[in-house]
Amino acid sequence: MNDVYDTFLTKSDWAYDHIVPISPDASNRKYFRLTSCSGSAILMDAELESPKSFDAFQDVANYLNSIGLSAPEIYASDRTHRLMLLQDLGVRTFAQDLEIDQALEPERYKAAISMLCRLQAGPGMKRSVATPDNLTEMLNPFFEVPEVANCTHGNLQLMRTKLHELFNRSLSKQSTLSLRDCHVENLVWMPNRTGPARVGILDFQDAFNCDPCYDLVSLLWDVRRDLDDDLRESLINSFAFEKGIDRTRLSPAINALKLQRNLRILGIFDRLISQGKTKYATFVPRTLRYVHQALESEDCMTLKADLSLPLERYERKYESQ
Repeated sequence: MNDVYDTFLTKSDWAYDHIVPISPDASNRKYFRLTSCSGSAILMDAELESPKSFDAFQDVANYLNSIGLSAPEIYASDRTHRLMLLQDLGVRTFAQDLEIDQALEPERYKAAISMLCRLQAGPGMKRSVATPDNLTEMLNPFFEVPEVANCTHGNLQLMRTKLHELFNRSLSKQSTLSLRDCHVENLVWMPNRTGPARVGILDFQDAFNCDPCYDLVSLLWDVRRDLDDDLRESLINSFAFEKGIDRTRLSPAINALKLQRNLRILGIFDRLISQGKTKYATFVPRTLRYVHQALESEDCMTLKADLSLPLERYERKYESQ
């Protein structure tokens, strides 16, 4: 424990007996679980992130709790050093629970769907909006992969135009708050709460306003794990039913966002792997499979030929890893 942490925790009146680092996944933040005989808390160190991101975490956490959802309560914060002392929502994420007992999948995912519906029924927040322009711009990490860039320079503008057209025609005009990284590694089961509040929410500082299907796609096409197709379809139907939407109206947005999210993730994985975080290579085949699934849909098929060579080059790069 360093002196800055000690000073912060002393001012916060938080005494602890043990401190254990928690893996931050792809984040620049560091997390530590502090435990004592009186309970536990989480110390978040966001020094490597911007003050804007630090403020966003606090703002979104407060908003989520205000609408009856379960983000960590913020016990104390130090904006100068970008430290927060947070409520400990639980030791295991959904992902860890499901590794122990896969039979929990229907209950956990159905609760997550209800949480998303409650989130989207809220009054909303003033956040950036994922317009077709922004969604296209977000694909830069994929098109900047060297093997992709080397075969798209003459065709990139056409692809960008087609992607922009895809998002413009496929996404609904309704925009709701999106957690943006909604998947089972960022959700925690809270059995002592009821309804959507049973789902503890982590990692939401990048939240923006987007089509309601954005978080649905993030949750149900998780690059870290497989999900049974019948269960996925049942969950989409539950989402449509809770929102009072015709299921068939969701398909264009689902397919477009499935393509957008997973192309972007391929680019981010390439950067992380180049930094030595080789565990992300394990997720590349599944991510590529989701991209190809989207391109087989009637909604995205106009991009299939244009993306064929870039995806082939990307796939070849990782096929032996």
